[in-house]
Amino acid sequence: MEWLLLIVWLSIINGALGGQYILNWMGNQERFVGNQPVGVSPGVMTWWREISKLAWAVIAVVIEVIRGKKMKYLWPGVISMVTIAICAFTGVIENIGFFYLPRYYSPHLFAPYVNVYLALLPFFGKVLFNAPIRKAHWIGIILVIAGLSFPYLPRILGGVVDPKSVLDGSAIIWIVIINLCLFSQQILNNKTVQTALKGVGPNALVAWREVWKMLFITSALFIIPLIGDWMNVNIPDLLGANTMETRVFPKINSEQKEYLLNCYVEKDGQFILKKDLAKVTQDNVKKIFAATEYHRFFSLFQGTILPKNWWPILFVVLAGFTGYIYSFGFFKLARFSAHFWVPYTNVYLAIIPFVMFLFGQNVTGYQIAGAVITTAGLMVGVSDYKNNKIEEIEKKYK
Repeated sequence: MEWLLLIVWLSIINGALGGQYILNWMGNQERFVGNQPVGVSPGVMTWWREISKLAWAVIAVVIEVIRGKKMKYLWPGVISMVTIAICAFTGVIENIGFFYLPRYYSPHLFAPYVNVYLALLPFFGKVLFNAPIRKAHWIGIILVIAGLSFPYLPRILGGVVDPKSVLDGSAIIWIVIINLCLFSQQILNNKTVQTALKGVGPNALVAWREVWKMLFITSALFIIPLIGDWMNVNIPDLLGANTMETRVFPKINSEQKEYLLNCYVEKDGQFILKKDLAKVTQDNVKKIFAATEYHRFFSLFQGTILPKNWWPILFVVLAGFTGYIYSFGFFKLARFSAHFWVPYTNVYLAIIPFVMFLFGQNVTGYQIAGAVITTAGLMVGVSDYKNNKIEEIEKKYK
């Protein structure tokens, strides 16, 4: 019965995680949001996702209380709360990255790479929970490396590669950040459940996690734009002609382009801001650059939480519902050391390329093979469970 419950929850988590990738991507594509500019920053999308998750978690907690659960079982304890807060902070960073990447790349391109951290889980499971490292894990590592490399095989062999199928430097940076965040969260989920007071269930843990995430993302949406405005990040004194022509001009109309050209002087391949511009002119320049998302970091947090285009928010709210489901599932299964079961929550990676093909994305055979091999590697590493009994982590409060 225990294994049946595990399989059911792993299936639910796979469906919710896979759906999350698709919904995040759809919310960042103009053709799905009324054939108009998305107009919603990753930070604002994160805010709506977390308010959606919090609403579902609160509804679940209220139902539990109505059905007779005592209020004292909603407080996880100080130690557990600290781990929840840290987990929420890394979760906000990860979510912003998950809204940034789908804006520029199809999920089948980056999804396998944001899960590289799984190869390290057994080592930390051994240190933190004295969980045995299995021999099959080394076979899994080899398969994961092969699977991640396979989509780039044409490039490695010197063939012609579609630029849209290759991740650039910004994507790689976000992939590294997301891996670190996801890795810390799996460990912290284990610690949260291990240190929670007796009787505290997954819904209460999810609710507290979302409270902290709302606190962090709301603070970021308020504070970071103020810092950006103070630093004048959207009115650069100097920028390269190539940057202006590739990252700014394509995103503005002819009138705005002419306006910027009147405010800048082009010299030696550089655009130099004219001195003594009127305050109103400077403000207009800031608005134009902000609309182009010129500054990659500060643009993540710009915009109001009440956007002009509400279609992206619909997808984000739906993603919040699937996010609540898999968060509940993760806390439900976190009583086991993460490296025993987390790899099985990523079976959807092998399916995403086929789903994106149905959406009309350019999916190559190398990418499909890479996703399948990567997924196989993640699963092989935990496949010899018959020789290794899965035991629950010993809880601090019994």
